[in-house]
Amino acid sequence: MKTAIKIFGILLILAGVSLIFAPEIIFDFLDSNKEEFWVYVVAIAVRFVLGAILILSAKQSKHPLANRIIGSMFVLAALIFLFIGQQNLQEFIAKVLYVFAPFASLVGLVSIAFGSFFIYSFSGRSVKR
Repeated sequence: MKTAIKIFGILLILAGVSLIFAPEIIFDFLDSNKEEFWVYVVAIAVRFVLGAILILSAKQSKHPLANRIIGSMFVLAALIFLFIGQQNLQEFIAKVLYVFAPFASLVGLVSIAFGSFFIYSFSGRSVKR
């Protein structure tokens, strides 16, 4: 499970770098695919699976409480996306793309920070408490 979280961290870092240097890659991809059913399914499945992994493996991390909270937020987001439906998720994605496009570099830095946190948190030995 640690490996899956580290891979997710690497993907977050890569997405962050892309948002800083070429934000149109991610924004155009999301904008052109937001109406596809697979985006809805992947948005729910990835959040649910990663949330469950973070919750279940939190004890193995250097920051178990933080990882448990983040994992719970992932699962909650997955449930919210499930209950709002595909149409409302499409509208949400469109709104988020519009609002955050001017701040792509800042969002990229946040993405890099979260990715780095996940890699750091699940690297090496956990702190015993």
